[in-house]
Amino acid sequence: MLDESVYHKRMDTIHQKLNESGADFALLTPAPSFQYLAGYEYHMHERLVALLIRRGSEPTIVVPAFEESDHKKHTWIKDFLPWSEDEDPYAMIADSLGSSTGESSVLLDNNLPLGVYWNLEKAIGRFGKAQSITPTINKLRITKSEKETDLMKKAGHIIDDAVMKAFSQAQLGMNELNVQQIVQNEILRQGASPTFAAVQFGENSALPHAGSSTRELKQDDVVLMDCGCALNGYNTDMTRVGIAGEPTTEIERVYSIVRKAEETAIEKISRGMNCGTADGVARRIIEDEGYGDYFTHRLGHGIGLEVHEPPYLVRGST
Repeated sequence: MLDESVYHKRMDTIHQKLNESGADFALLTPAPSFQYLAGYEYHMHERLVALLIRRGSEPTIVVPAFEESDHKKHTWIKDFLPWSEDEDPYAMIADSLGSSTGESSVLLDNNLPLGVYWNLEKAIGRFGKAQSITPTINKLRITKSEKETDLMKKAGHIIDDAVMKAFSQAQLGMNELNVQQIVQNEILRQGASPTFAAVQFGENSALPHAGSSTRELKQDDVVLMDCGCALNGYNTDMTRVGIAGEPTTEIERVYSIVRKAEETAIEKISRGMNCGTADGVARRIIEDEGYGDYFTHRLGHGIGLEVHEPPYLVRGST
């Protein structure tokens, strides 16, 4: 968790949005936006956990009563609305809103489950207006504080160490899952949380996001590692390519083209540049070398509490 003053400042923006929109309250269930405001990560199961922000009031966390003490250890928020197994948390939310029920206007996170929406509307009555709070939060999240970037840098060093260790220990005959385990073990040893690790050999390395399998490492295979870890909720996303032997002339050429495209884009990107334009810097180099049809991905993306988050450096993005 960051300094408490950071969360108060973020919450001020939410209250400003409530006032501007005329909404009575905002509701977020556990997801990156919840974590951004409440200060901790949680994976909801069948029991409702939610962040309730009423206009003019302190934020409240709705939580199963038997989990309340654990949640309190991880958040700066002091107000809780605990519910027992024989109680309806949605009715309790409606009661807490008092005179706001009936034709309530609400701000909801895009990650809110549809079932939660239906149950909430049933308890409160038909919403007068439901709007998304997600664009407001995303606008805040796109700018990182020094503490946030420090966490991502530390996580970056950890994933770099883990991937390099896997490359150094990979041997012919090992399968992709064996090498994936090396990555994950090193991440855990250094105190971070593994988030994903795709290790792909040979023909599998041409399949983005295919994941790891029992395919064994053979002489002269291309080795792709696409891995990430998180530190205090802040993520990394690293892709590295190697060879189990000697690269062919074409592989060396393709690698050098991609490296040139990447380095040129980094050199030319400047503040205020359109994200699609940035993608185009790299894309033109690859197209000019005759590999444009194979550039099916994008130049890059933002990262933070999510592995993929705005901005997206992709063709057509403004």
